[in-house]
Amino acid sequence: MICVRVLSTVDAWLDVAHLSDPDQRIAGWSADYEAAFPSVFEVYYRSWGSHARRVEAAKSAPTLIESVRRAEGRAIELLQTAEQDFRDHGLIDGDDLNVVLMVGGRSSNGWVADHEGQPTLFLALEYLGLSPYDDLLVVHELTHVAQQRLSADARDATYTSALALLVEGSAVTTTRLLRPGFSDSAYLWSDEEHGEWVSRCEVSAPRIARLVLDHLDTLDDDEGVAPLFRNREHGHVPARAGYWAGDQIAQALVTQGIGLSDLLAVDAAEGRRLAARWGEQLA
Repeated sequence: MICVRVLSTVDAWLDVAHLSDPDQRIAGWSADYEAAFPSVFEVYYRSWGSHARRVEAAKSAPTLIESVRRAEGRAIELLQTAEQDFRDHGLIDGDDLNVVLMVGGRSSNGWVADHEGQPTLFLALEYLGLSPYDDLLVVHELTHVAQQRLSADARDATYTSALALLVEGSAVTTTRLLRPGFSDSAYLWSDEEHGEWVSRCEVSAPRIARLVLDHLDTLDDDEGVAPLFRNREHGHVPARAGYWAGDQIAQALVTQGIGLSDLLAVDAAEGRRLAARWGEQLA
Protein backbone atom coordinates (compact mmCIF):
# COMPACT_ATOMS: atom_id res chain seq x y z
CA MET A 1 0.00 0.00 0.00
CA ILE A 2 1.32 3.43 -0.99
CA CYS A 3 1.47 5.83 1.92
CA VAL A 4 3.02 9.22 2.55
CA ARG A 5 3.43 9.57 6.31
CA VAL A 6 3.26 13.30 7.00
CA LEU A 7 4.25 15.07 10.19
CA SER A 8 3.08 18.68 9.87
CA THR A 9 3.97 21.52 12.22
CA VAL A 10 1.42 23.86 10.63
CA ASP A 11 -1.29 23.77 13.32
CA ALA A 12 1.18 24.67 16.06
CA TRP A 13 2.66 27.39 13.86
CA LEU A 14 -0.82 28.81 13.22
CA ASP A 15 -1.40 29.12 16.97
CA VAL A 16 1.62 31.41 17.14
CA ALA A 17 0.92 33.19 13.84
CA HIS A 18 -2.53 34.23 15.05
CA LEU A 19 -1.13 36.02 18.11
CA SER A 20 -1.65 39.75 17.55
CA ASP A 21 1.18 40.92 19.80
CA PRO A 22 4.60 40.68 18.06
CA ASP A 23 6.42 40.15 21.35
CA GLN A 24 4.13 37.24 22.18
CA ARG A 25 4.77 35.74 18.75
CA ILE A 26 8.53 36.06 19.19
CA ALA A 27 8.39 34.40 22.60
CA GLY A 28 5.91 31.76 21.42
CA TRP A 29 8.01 30.78 18.42
CA SER A 30 10.56 29.05 20.63
CA ALA A 31 8.57 28.34 23.76
CA ASP A 32 5.47 26.92 22.09
CA TYR A 33 6.00 26.22 18.39
CA GLU A 34 9.54 24.80 18.31
CA ALA A 35 9.07 23.16 21.71
CA ALA A 36 6.17 21.12 20.29
CA PHE A 37 8.52 19.50 17.71
CA PRO A 38 11.97 19.24 19.30
CA SER A 39 13.26 16.51 16.99
CA VAL A 40 12.17 18.43 13.87
CA PHE A 41 13.92 21.61 14.89
CA GLU A 42 17.00 19.75 16.06
CA VAL A 43 17.37 18.53 12.48
CA TYR A 44 16.50 21.96 11.07
CA TYR A 45 19.07 23.89 13.05
CA ARG A 46 21.76 21.27 12.64
CA SER A 47 22.49 22.35 9.05
CA TRP A 48 19.60 24.04 7.29
CA GLY A 49 18.17 26.64 9.66
CA SER A 50 19.46 29.66 11.54
CA HIS A 51 18.46 30.69 15.04
CA ALA A 52 19.08 34.29 13.97
CA ARG A 53 16.02 34.13 11.70
CA ARG A 54 13.56 33.28 14.47
CA VAL A 55 12.60 36.88 15.31
CA GLU A 56 11.86 37.91 11.74
CA ALA A 57 9.99 34.65 11.11
CA ALA A 58 7.78 35.31 14.12
CA LYS A 59 7.18 38.94 13.11
CA SER A 60 6.15 38.07 9.56
CA ALA A 61 4.08 34.98 10.44
CA PRO A 62 0.62 36.67 10.20
CA THR A 63 1.30 37.70 6.61
CA LEU A 64 1.96 34.07 5.63
CA ILE A 65 -1.07 32.36 7.13
CA GLU A 66 -3.04 31.87 3.92
CA SER A 67 -0.02 31.03 1.78
CA VAL A 68 1.21 28.43 4.28
CA ARG A 69 -2.23 26.80 4.42
CA ARG A 70 -2.29 26.59 0.62
CA ALA A 71 1.27 25.31 0.49
CA GLU A 72 0.49 22.52 2.96
CA GLY A 73 -2.33 21.17 0.79
CA ARG A 74 -0.34 21.62 -2.40
CA ALA A 75 2.68 19.81 -0.92
CA ILE A 76 0.62 16.79 0.07
CA GLU A 77 -0.82 16.55 -3.46
CA LEU A 78 2.64 16.82 -5.03
CA LEU A 79 4.08 14.23 -2.68
CA GLN A 80 1.36 11.70 -3.43
CA THR A 81 1.86 12.09 -7.19
CA ALA A 82 5.64 12.02 -6.98
CA GLU A 83 5.70 8.96 -4.71
CA GLN A 84 3.54 7.06 -7.20
CA ASP A 85 5.91 8.06 -10.03
CA PHE A 86 8.94 6.90 -8.04
CA ARG A 87 7.31 3.57 -7.21
CA ASP A 88 6.30 3.08 -10.85
CA HIS A 89 9.97 3.54 -11.84
CA GLY A 90 11.20 1.19 -9.12
CA LEU A 91 13.00 3.96 -7.25
CA ILE A 92 11.10 3.58 -3.98
CA ASP A 93 9.84 0.27 -2.68
CA GLY A 94 8.62 -1.17 0.57
CA ASP A 95 8.35 1.19 3.49
CA ASP A 96 6.23 4.30 3.65
CA LEU A 97 7.68 7.66 2.68
CA ASN A 98 8.35 9.86 5.71
CA VAL A 99 7.79 13.59 5.26
CA VAL A 100 7.95 16.60 7.56
CA LEU A 101 6.04 19.71 6.51
CA MET A 102 7.20 22.67 8.55
CA VAL A 103 7.44 26.44 8.65
CA GLY A 104 10.91 27.80 9.27
CA GLY A 105 12.85 31.01 8.79
CA ARG A 106 13.12 31.00 5.00
CA SER A 107 16.66 29.65 5.03
CA SER A 108 16.14 26.47 3.00
CA ASN A 109 13.21 25.11 1.03
CA GLY A 110 13.77 21.37 1.08
CA TRP A 111 16.25 18.76 2.26
CA VAL A 112 16.57 15.13 3.30
CA ALA A 113 17.87 14.12 6.71
CA ASP A 114 17.66 11.28 9.17
CA HIS A 115 14.67 11.79 11.47
CA GLU A 116 13.72 9.21 14.05
CA GLY A 117 15.93 6.66 12.32
CA GLN A 118 14.54 7.09 8.80
CA PRO A 119 15.58 9.11 5.73
CA THR A 120 12.98 11.86 5.80
CA LEU A 121 11.98 14.55 3.34
CA PHE A 122 11.62 17.98 4.93
CA LEU A 123 9.74 20.75 3.11
CA ALA A 124 9.67 24.33 4.43
CA LEU A 125 6.27 25.66 3.42
CA GLU A 126 7.14 29.35 3.76
CA TYR A 127 9.72 28.83 1.00
CA LEU A 128 8.10 26.18 -1.19
CA GLY A 129 7.78 28.33 -4.29
CA LEU A 130 5.21 28.60 -7.05
CA SER A 131 3.96 25.98 -9.49
CA PRO A 132 5.54 24.23 -11.35
CA TYR A 133 8.79 24.85 -9.51
CA ASP A 134 7.43 23.46 -6.26
CA ASP A 135 6.85 20.17 -8.07
CA LEU A 136 10.42 20.13 -9.40
CA LEU A 137 11.70 20.75 -5.88
CA VAL A 138 9.63 17.89 -4.46
CA VAL A 139 10.88 15.47 -7.13
CA HIS A 140 14.48 16.60 -6.63
CA GLU A 141 14.35 16.11 -2.88
CA LEU A 142 12.43 12.85 -3.12
CA THR A 143 15.27 11.62 -5.33
CA HIS A 144 17.58 12.10 -2.36
CA VAL A 145 15.30 9.86 -0.29
CA ALA A 146 15.54 7.20 -3.00
CA GLN A 147 19.33 7.60 -3.10
CA GLN A 148 19.60 7.02 0.63
CA ARG A 149 17.51 3.87 0.31
CA LEU A 150 19.45 2.55 -2.69
CA SER A 151 23.00 3.53 -1.73
CA ALA A 152 24.61 2.97 1.66
CA ASP A 153 27.20 5.62 0.83
CA ALA A 154 24.56 8.21 -0.04
CA ARG A 155 23.08 7.68 3.40
CA ASP A 156 26.05 6.94 5.64
CA ALA A 157 29.31 8.03 4.00
CA THR A 158 31.09 11.28 4.74
CA TYR A 159 30.39 13.41 1.69
CA THR A 160 33.40 14.36 -0.37
CA SER A 161 32.95 16.84 -3.17
CA ALA A 162 33.08 13.97 -5.68
CA LEU A 163 30.26 12.08 -3.96
CA ALA A 164 28.23 15.28 -3.59
CA LEU A 165 28.60 15.97 -7.31
CA LEU A 166 27.04 12.63 -8.19
CA VAL A 167 24.34 12.80 -5.53
CA GLU A 168 23.17 16.29 -6.50
CA GLY A 169 23.69 15.80 -10.22
CA SER A 170 21.71 12.56 -10.22
CA ALA A 171 18.85 14.33 -8.44
CA VAL A 172 18.78 17.04 -11.11
CA THR A 173 18.92 14.51 -13.95
CA THR A 174 16.22 12.32 -12.39
CA THR A 175 13.97 15.36 -12.11
CA ARG A 176 14.62 16.07 -15.80
CA LEU A 177 13.49 12.59 -16.74
CA LEU A 178 10.43 12.44 -14.49
CA ARG A 179 9.33 16.03 -15.21
CA PRO A 180 10.46 16.76 -18.80
CA GLY A 181 9.99 19.98 -20.70
CA PHE A 182 11.53 22.64 -18.47
CA SER A 183 14.60 24.82 -18.77
CA ASP A 184 18.04 24.22 -17.28
CA SER A 185 17.35 27.14 -14.94
CA ALA A 186 14.18 25.44 -13.69
CA TYR A 187 15.92 22.16 -12.94
CA LEU A 188 19.00 23.72 -11.35
CA TRP A 189 17.47 26.70 -9.54
CA SER A 190 13.69 26.09 -9.44
CA ASP A 191 13.08 29.32 -11.33
CA GLU A 192 13.53 30.92 -14.77
CA GLU A 193 15.98 33.58 -13.62
CA HIS A 194 19.27 31.74 -14.13
CA GLY A 195 19.66 31.19 -17.85
CA GLU A 196 22.71 33.46 -17.87
CA TRP A 197 24.17 31.44 -14.98
CA VAL A 198 23.84 28.25 -17.05
CA SER A 199 25.71 29.94 -19.91
CA ARG A 200 28.44 31.04 -17.52
CA CYS A 201 28.85 27.48 -16.25
CA GLU A 202 29.24 26.25 -19.82
CA VAL A 203 31.90 28.86 -20.56
CA SER A 204 33.63 28.20 -17.23
CA ALA A 205 33.62 24.40 -17.60
CA PRO A 206 37.45 24.04 -17.66
CA ARG A 207 37.79 26.06 -14.45
CA ILE A 208 35.00 24.12 -12.78
CA ALA A 209 36.64 20.86 -13.86
CA ARG A 210 40.00 22.00 -12.46
CA LEU A 211 38.38 22.80 -9.12
CA VAL A 212 36.70 19.38 -9.10
CA LEU A 213 39.97 17.58 -9.84
CA ASP A 214 41.85 19.51 -7.17
CA HIS A 215 39.26 18.64 -4.53
CA LEU A 216 37.91 15.17 -5.29
CA ASP A 217 38.44 14.08 -1.69
CA THR A 218 37.72 17.41 -0.01
CA LEU A 219 34.64 17.44 2.20
CA ASP A 220 31.74 19.08 0.42
CA ASP A 221 31.30 21.73 3.15
CA ASP A 222 34.95 22.84 3.04
CA GLU A 223 35.66 26.44 2.10
CA GLY A 224 37.87 25.22 -0.73
CA VAL A 225 34.84 23.93 -2.65
CA ALA A 226 32.36 26.64 -1.62
CA PRO A 227 31.69 27.67 -5.26
CA LEU A 228 30.62 24.10 -6.09
CA PHE A 229 27.89 23.64 -3.51
CA ARG A 230 27.07 26.99 -1.95
CA ASN A 231 25.67 30.23 -3.25
CA ARG A 232 29.14 31.70 -3.27
CA GLU A 233 31.08 32.65 -6.38
CA HIS A 234 34.86 32.61 -6.48
CA GLY A 235 36.99 33.88 -9.31
CA HIS A 236 35.55 32.59 -12.56
CA VAL A 237 33.69 29.65 -11.00
CA PRO A 238 29.96 30.47 -10.70
CA ALA A 239 28.18 29.84 -7.42
CA ARG A 240 26.70 26.33 -7.07
CA ALA A 241 28.59 25.18 -10.16
CA GLY A 242 28.80 21.67 -8.73
CA TYR A 243 25.10 21.14 -9.38
CA TRP A 244 25.65 21.96 -13.04
CA ALA A 245 28.75 19.73 -13.23
CA GLY A 246 27.03 16.83 -11.48
CA ASP A 247 24.06 17.12 -13.82
CA GLN A 248 26.43 16.93 -16.80
CA ILE A 249 27.98 13.74 -15.43
CA ALA A 250 24.62 12.14 -14.64
CA GLN A 251 23.07 13.06 -17.99
CA ALA A 252 26.02 11.45 -19.78
CA LEU A 253 25.49 8.23 -17.81
CA VAL A 254 21.80 8.13 -18.72
CA THR A 255 22.68 8.74 -22.38
CA GLN A 256 25.04 5.76 -22.18
CA GLY A 257 22.13 3.59 -21.02
CA ILE A 258 22.35 3.45 -17.22
CA GLY A 259 18.96 3.04 -15.56
CA LEU A 260 17.70 5.40 -12.91
CA SER A 261 17.92 2.82 -10.13
CA ASP A 262 21.58 2.19 -10.91
CA LEU A 263 22.24 5.91 -11.23
CA LEU A 264 20.86 6.58 -7.76
CA ALA A 265 22.69 3.59 -6.25
CA VAL A 266 26.18 4.89 -7.12
CA ASP A 267 28.73 4.43 -4.34
CA ALA A 268 31.48 6.79 -3.23
CA ALA A 269 34.28 5.02 -5.10
CA GLU A 270 32.37 5.04 -8.39
CA GLY A 271 31.37 8.64 -7.81
CA ARG A 272 35.01 9.61 -7.41
CA ARG A 273 35.98 7.78 -10.57
CA LEU A 274 33.22 9.44 -12.59
CA ALA A 275 33.98 12.91 -11.24
CA ALA A 276 37.68 12.45 -11.97
CA ARG A 277 37.00 11.27 -15.52
CA TRP A 278 34.73 14.24 -16.20
CA GLY A 279 37.27 16.65 -14.77
CA GLU A 280 40.13 15.20 -16.81
CA GLN A 281 38.11 15.49 -20.01
CA LEU A 282 37.38 19.19 -19.51
CA ALA A 283 40.18 20.67 -17.39
